[in-house]
Amino acid sequence: METRNHVFKKIILLFGLFLIFNTTTIADGSRDVAIVLKSKGNVRIKKSTTKKWLSGTRGRRLDSGDVVKTAKNSLAAVMFTDDKTLLKVRENSTLAIKGKREKKSISKRIFCSVGKFWLKATKQKKQLLIETPSGVAAVKGSEALFTVTPDETEVVVTAGIFELFNKFGKILVRLGETGKLKRDGKPIKYKSTEKEKQAVKDLEEKLPVESELKFKFLDSQKNEKTLIIKYKEKK
Repeated sequence: METRNHVFKKIILLFGLFLIFNTTTIADGSRDVAIVLKSKGNVRIKKSTTKKWLSGTRGRRLDSGDVVKTAKNSLAAVMFTDDKTLLKVRENSTLAIKGKREKKSISKRIFCSVGKFWLKATKQKKQLLIETPSGVAAVKGSEALFTVTPDETEVVVTAGIFELFNKFGKILVRLGETGKLKRDGKPIKYKSTEKEKQAVKDLEEKLPVESELKFKFLDSQKNEKTLIIKYKEKK
């Protein structure tokens, strides 16, 4: 009986190691850093490697440097694959998704040239940087609505803390505050208006996220497997 139990424990241990090995292989072997969870209307993706524009359909994988562009009356939801950091992108917006895999996490950067998006970032091991023409926002586990023009960036904070900075100075913007980065001046902040708070609620209602995604991949033995990701946004 003892011998049988000993053998059984060894089988369980080997099976566990097999799962860990294959999970690591999948994560390290994957080039993509984010995925399109949902899209409405005309959403396009410009691939960083080929420079070709593709449709931003649900399930589209995004590599570092890929550009997401939404047309009029269009919306997109994008999620980083390591920690479920979420972006809800509104119409007439253009932003680049950048990331570098480091073990089990992704060092993230987002560059938005113009548009509006809501960000829900989980607590980051490294700072997530939002780069715009007028300055930079550093994030660590926060939520905010960004509105970006060539001359100004507005950040309506709904959770956590954001550090806004440019060559003229830096400020901390907290829950219930709105910060502004101006291309030709110091960052400023003030108490968020009811109109700004409502803009956040409107975007959440227009693009709820609840998804199940399936991916096919080859394991170390070149056998085809299917990975299922279930994601539901917490309210």
